[in-house]
Amino acid sequence: MKKKPLVLGLMVVALFYFAGAYYLYRKLLFPNLAPRDVLTYIWVVITGFLLFLAFTLYYLFTFRQQLREEKDRQRKSCTKLQQANEGALKALIHALDYRDHDTWDHSRRVAAYATVLAEHMGLPQSELNKIALAGYLHDIGKIGVPDRILLKPTKLLPEEWETIKRHPELGYDIIQQLEFLNTAAEIILLHHERYDGSGYPLGLKGHKIPLLARIFAVADALDAMTSERPYRAARPMTEAFAEIRRLSGVQFCPQCVKALEELGVEKLSEIQQSVKKQGMVKLRLEDLVPCSDYL
Repeated sequence: MKKKPLVLGLMVVALFYFAGAYYLYRKLLFPNLAPRDVLTYIWVVITGFLLFLAFTLYYLFTFRQQLREEKDRQRKSCTKLQQANEGALKALIHALDYRDHDTWDHSRRVAAYATVLAEHMGLPQSELNKIALAGYLHDIGKIGVPDRILLKPTKLLPEEWETIKRHPELGYDIIQQLEFLNTAAEIILLHHERYDGSGYPLGLKGHKIPLLARIFAVADALDAMTSERPYRAARPMTEAFAEIRRLSGVQFCPQCVKALEELGVEKLSEIQQSVKKQGMVKLRLEDLVPCSDYL
C-alpha cells in the first residue's frame, strides 16, 4: 500500500473530525465555554482521534500481514502447479521420443527454425513461446498412428496417407486436454494448411491461416526436406531453400518465405547444427509453461 495517499487520507479525516467535533461541542452543546472547558474539549478530541488512528493502523497492519501470507500461499501453489505443468509437458515429449525418436528430433529442429523465423519477423516473446511449444508438440498426434504406417520404410498407400493426415486433429485433441498448452493447440491443428487452400484438415486459404501457423508451415517443410526418411535421402539445405521459394504463394505464405530468404541458407544451417549439438535451443521448457506473475 502506498504511504502518500494513506497519509493524505488520514489528514483529511483528522481535519473533518476536529471540525465536526468543534461544531458539535461549541455551537450546539455549549455556546459559552470557559478556558478550562476548552482544554477539556481539546483533550477529549485528541484522545478520540488517537484511538481512531491506533485502530486504523492496527487494521492496516493486520491487513498487510494477511495479504503477505495469502501471496506466499499463492506463490507456493503456483510453484507446484508449474512443476506439474512441466512434468506433463516432459511426459508428452518423452512419449513422443519413445514412440519415434526421428519424429522427436524433427520436432526439436522445427521448434528452432520456427522460433528464429518468428523472432526475425518481429513477433513478441509471448508468440515465440507459443510457436516453440507447438514445435516440440506438433506431431504428438502421431502417437495415435499405427506403427505399420508411421514406421513403414516404403512409400505410403493412399489410405495410409489419409490416416497420417489425421495427426493434426489427434494432436489438437490431446493438447486441448491440458489448459496450459492451449496456446499451441491452434498451430498444431493448422500446421499442414497450405496458402492456396489445398491443405488439411480445414482447407484454409491465404491470411485466413493464422500467421504463426503460416510461419510454422515453412519451418516444418524445411526440416522435412532436409531430414532423412526411410523412403528417401535428405535434401541439401540449398535445394530445400530453393523449393520453398518456388512454392511461395502456393504452399507457403510469401511474407514468411521472404523472412526465410532474409535469414539465408548459412544461418539456417547453423541452426540445424546447433540443435544437433545442444538439443533444445534458446527456450527452456520452464519458459514455455509460465504459471503466474507471482513467479
